[in-house]
Amino acid sequence: MRWTILLALGASIPLTISTVSGVAVAQDHDQILQSLLAEASAAQSRGEFPKAAEAYRRAVELEPSIPELWANLGVMYHESGKHPDAIKSLQQAILLNPSLFVPQLFMGLEYAESNKAEAALPYLENAVRLNPKDLQAVSSLGKVHSVLGHGEKATELYWKAVQMAPNQGSGWFDLGTAYLRQLENDARLMISTYGDSAYVKLRSAEVLADEGNLIDAEEAYKAAIALPPPVPCSFAEFGITLLRQQKTAAAQKQFEHELQTGSQCGLAGLGMAVVDVVSGNQEAALTRLASIANADPAFANSNLPLFRGVVATEQIGPLIDAAHTGPHAVSSVDLANLIRSALLSDETPPSLNDAEDIQSASAETRSLAGAERYAAQGQYANCSETLKPTLQSGSGQLQRLAFCSFYAADFRTTSLAAQRLRKNADTLVQGLYWESKADQKLATGALARAGEIDANSTRMHGLLGDVFREQRRWDDAEAEYRKAVALDPNGHNARLGLAITLFTELKTDDALSIDESLLAEDAANPGANLLAGEIFVQRNQFSEAEPYLLKCANLMPELVPRYHALLGRVYAETDRIHEAMAEYKLGLSTDENGSIHYELARLYQKSGNKAAAQEAFAESKRLANRRNNRTRLELGQVGTDGSRQ
Repeated sequence: MRWTILLALGASIPLTISTVSGVAVAQDHDQILQSLLAEASAAQSRGEFPKAAEAYRRAVELEPSIPELWANLGVMYHESGKHPDAIKSLQQAILLNPSLFVPQLFMGLEYAESNKAEAALPYLENAVRLNPKDLQAVSSLGKVHSVLGHGEKATELYWKAVQMAPNQGSGWFDLGTAYLRQLENDARLMISTYGDSAYVKLRSAEVLADEGNLIDAEEAYKAAIALPPPVPCSFAEFGITLLRQQKTAAAQKQFEHELQTGSQCGLAGLGMAVVDVVSGNQEAALTRLASIANADPAFANSNLPLFRGVVATEQIGPLIDAAHTGPHAVSSVDLANLIRSALLSDETPPSLNDAEDIQSASAETRSLAGAERYAAQGQYANCSETLKPTLQSGSGQLQRLAFCSFYAADFRTTSLAAQRLRKNADTLVQGLYWESKADQKLATGALARAGEIDANSTRMHGLLGDVFREQRRWDDAEAEYRKAVALDPNGHNARLGLAITLFTELKTDDALSIDESLLAEDAANPGANLLAGEIFVQRNQFSEAEPYLLKCANLMPELVPRYHALLGRVYAETDRIHEAMAEYKLGLSTDENGSIHYELARLYQKSGNKAAAQEAFAESKRLANRRNNRTRLELGQVGTDGSRQ
């Protein structure tokens, strides 16, 4: 006979009906089993998972050869928090029938939730293979790959997840954070291996320019363009930085130089158009802009905002009026609206290509000569479409595909082309460069999408705040935490995140006020005590800091080294040298800029250990240099709307 087991665990659990087969049994055995299954189903529907687990446990005692019963028992143990029992039951289900989806999925979840990503991986891979359309399986496998540092695989799976559920903010959040993690990995590799490359120096200049650090950016651009061969658009980007400093004549020379290189960089044409505007040559500017926008509207929309702030407001109005009423008003592109949104709007939403698959170009446009022609004409979207088949063939046109797709605002294609460039040692640095540029756009766009979808979610705003704080994007972090606090004024995590961010922004009084309110509610809270201790250390009030630091015994593991470093400072400043040295040593793993090694070196000097002091000073200098170099390549201060801060 057949028994039908109804699982009613809610939408988050991808289980509906599981059918199992039995053998001829006595009537009382049959009735008992059916009664247990009904009891389990009723308990599940009420969320009483321990009761459901007990019913399933008794059921498997009656029928231990049925894998579905073991699977259901394992799921109920999982929901009840009885993880060792869950693993045993799920393993038995898999042993009896490896083709069952549910036990493979929940075995993966068990290991993933206990931070055993390597153990989780094969089970989640099996689950996705058995049911590739299950959202929980796909997103969980993506998270495991992300934890393991498999950035390409993680983003591929997260893209599948957002295509399955495009209106779930959590999927976009996962995608955005995966791209941010890949950005960090790229920065480390670029610095450690290719620090003298023109591509790395150019990327450093771009990040400085994004941050508004124009003087340093100018010097970095000079270093980048001095190295052969010239990277496409490097002269034009330098020109934009010069324009932002009102160095119009010098900027024009860079745009002209870019045009002379034959790089096919449309930024040079845009730059010349903006030079015309600044110089009062309105008609010439509109002619250039109309030609560029008609050739590729996506290029014009995504790149004209780079010149925001260059043109005086009193010049933009007449330019828009002329675009409305002059001969350019009949253009296929709304030139007036393009100028208004690019040069006057505060927001420039990043383009985010979330198509399920990269489409191949039509047969008529697949010739490489056609791609060359399109690029020369500024038709980057057509160039990109023509070259997309090279993603599969891995031909020598990948660099041109990366170039064209990036300037067509198809950043996902750029990222995929860059991944393939990275697989070849001869083009690895080019791949890192384009991947870094594209992934920054993709991360910004995905996180913006997450925030838009869950605009009223306290949790999402808190998570976005955490991400931006980790990326040292303080303004964005503060804004997200404030949104979370506005939605839930009593929420602990968002308030603590806001206080930490305010402290980092040197708004110490505001940070302490929020932190004191948290401690008034929970005097033993380790995170709030750590922040209070750090604030008083920063104020050189070491006696006041110590009591707070001594209440930090139950900190999260990643914060423990910071706690030891702060306590070391307190001991050092209160003449407890040996205790300070011991604490500093425990905090060395958190020393990203060399400051802790520097303080430890000073203590070695005081204690007469000159050799150890010299070694610590040298390490301090090395860490400081590495931090400075890495900072220039990490994600710049770009808001979630794509605007420059």
